Amino acid sequence: MDLTARLLRFAAARPHALVVPAVGGTAQRLAVEAELARRGWPVAMGPADTDVLVVAGVPGPELAAVVELLWQQVPAPRARADVATASAAAPALDRAADDLADAARQRREPARPSSPAHQGAPARASTEHSEHHPGSHRHAGHDHGGHRTGGGQPDAHQHGGHQHGGGMRMPGGLPMADVGPDRDGLMLDRLRVPLGPVLPDWPAGLVVEVVLQGDVVQEASARILDPPAHGQPAPPSFWSDADSSADHARRRTARHLDALARLLGTAGWADPAAKARHLRDELLAGAPAESLRPRTDALVGTVRRSRMLRRMLRGVGAGAGDVTALLAARLAALQTAPAVENPAHAGADPGSTDAPTSDELAELLVGAELAAARLIVAAVDPDTDRISVTRAGRAPHG
Repeated sequence: MDLTARLLRFAAARPHALVVPAVGGTAQRLAVEAELARRGWPVAMGPADTDVLVVAGVPGPELAAVVELLWQQVPAPRARADVATASAAAPALDRAADDLADAARQRREPARPSSPAHQGAPARASTEHSEHHPGSHRHAGHDHGGHRTGGGQPDAHQHGGHQHGGGMRMPGGLPMADVGPDRDGLMLDRLRVPLGPVLPDWPAGLVVEVVLQGDVVQEASARILDPPAHGQPAPPSFWSDADSSADHARRRTARHLDALARLLGTAGWADPAAKARHLRDELLAGAPAESLRPRTDALVGTVRRSRMLRRMLRGVGAGAGDVTALLAARLAALQTAPAVENPAHAGADPGSTDAPTSDELAELLVGAELAAARLIVAAVDPDTDRISVTRAGRAPHG
């Protein structure tokens, strides 16, 4: 066996996986995340450190175009796994690992990422992740500054007419800044920055475009890729499409654990986020709810006692986007969740919120700093299977 083949087999034992969920692919995403945790495969933060690109669910045309651009940016050795159903997660990852270890196959892959311009895509299209940290605080045992929060996607040609700024563009597809009045009437540089649809702990298919002056969001608009055709009902959400009241109660608790994990992951606190995901996976796999109660209460207590997290989230968002209040509601819902085995005890859920419209979600971000905007989206954690996309409005100036 040559050296290349040995190195490929070594890399295939623990590859970095980048998960791209499609709208309607929540069950597939959860199955993929559970399988990645079981195997000990790290989650990639972007195309540059990706070994396996995993598509969870069946993407529509818009997201499929994003995936193709993203795939062009993944350097070899690389492999791709398409997970159309939850039961296909393990076999798809097995095949991806085999492809990654196949020296003959990898020698046929390009040695470095291709430019979208060389593949027939618009030169200004990009799925690069710009880097911006939600927080810079560290304290013993966890890091609140380790997640990138920039994002990218194809330009207006592939995203339904959204313009990313006119005229000249900088290298990498970013638009050059234009000039506009800020809230005090001063003329300052304004930069349009897209977030999503591929970011760690980001809602499936969500694209948010913000207009920044400095690092403050002056305008925002949001949309969902591949929404249902006009007049067609949205597919049922995994979290609400339960066969029984007991299953519904189980999924409701798992939903809060999933949302908590995504918020903590966005804040950069990886260890409690992993614990929340593990509890979520055990609950959905059928573990008795009461057996998980001690660890759930311990996790809630750990999050509540974190002074650094409280300090980091203080003043982030307002009203329906108040991150501290949303986190408190999630924790209260987990601590007071009724026993799944006795669904008759189910009552009002203190952590439940109606799915916002795309306009309402965008309005929550106006006036926030860019890092805070990522935290607000994670705290609201909209279920994009249910989010309303009735109009493509733009939030007003802050």
